[in-house]
Amino acid sequence: MSTRVIFFAPPTVTPLDLIGPLQAFQLGGGICHHPYDIVVCGLTSSVPVAGNLHFSNLVPYREIKIDRDDILFIAGCTPEVLHSAEFLRKNRALFKWIRQGWESGATICSICTGSYLLAEAGVLDGKACATHWLDVDELQRRYPKIEVKRGILFVQAGNVFTSAGIASGIDMAIHLIGLRHGPKVAFEMARFLVVYLRRSGDFEQESVYLKFRNHLDDVVHRAQNILIEKLDRPPGLERLAAQVGASARNLSRRFRQSLQLSVGGYLQELRLEHARALLREEGSKVEDVAHACGFSGSRQLRNLYQARFGRSPRDRKRRLLSGA
Repeated sequence: MSTRVIFFAPPTVTPLDLIGPLQAFQLGGGICHHPYDIVVCGLTSSVPVAGNLHFSNLVPYREIKIDRDDILFIAGCTPEVLHSAEFLRKNRALFKWIRQGWESGATICSICTGSYLLAEAGVLDGKACATHWLDVDELQRRYPKIEVKRGILFVQAGNVFTSAGIASGIDMAIHLIGLRHGPKVAFEMARFLVVYLRRSGDFEQESVYLKFRNHLDDVVHRAQNILIEKLDRPPGLERLAAQVGASARNLSRRFRQSLQLSVGGYLQELRLEHARALLREEGSKVEDVAHACGFSGSRQLRNLYQARFGRSPRDRKRRLLSGA
């Protein structure tokens, strides 16, 4: 069963707020072979768009019941709408609809000034959020129960995601799809869309799978895919280069140019991140984790882990078990 993604277009909607994430979900569904059912709705079947355009053939939002498995995106719009007391008064049913979607357990997202609509619906009360940098102070002033973050691309608070504005909606859409289908799908999407994979400052887990993907060298991307898939038994440099149609010398040069890392350095980063993930699993042993990640033994893992993260693998396990 496909996941439904509902986009709400308010009057004078900012076009890229809507089209950017919509395109990401269309693409992501194809890459992960899990097509998304996309629905675009509005107050009426036609809404004005910033720039003297119109979006037509929209589904009136009242006809849609938001379910737990749905994803709802609220796009941003011009200040004339957001600061209109008449708009807020006349559309109490809209805010109730948004809140009911949130209460149902659906994933609720805002792009740019769409955060005002979430705030008006009470969805952001007691939560941190992001909005366009020009609106940070005004949003905080109007809705003192929320915490508006500065300089953040997107923020997650439970099942609510808010993005800073316009193009950052694409970043958030890629992140959401990556959560569902893994980082490989996320960086393949970014590559296809020709965008850099940017991460929010609120997300500690800046995955090594994504961190070193902000380049456009297809040979290096393919080599990275091979190393990820064969982490415990990676091919040697010569064989890896042959598999991606390059010489060992050329591949080494391109790796350093694109990643500022050697092939071996990148492989080590992959192994350390994979080790961190495996150490989370109940009952995992350092010796087994070292073997699964392709280290020569537990001693090598301990030494590299200590140097990289400032604590031993056993310290990490103790912290996880204690809940610290």
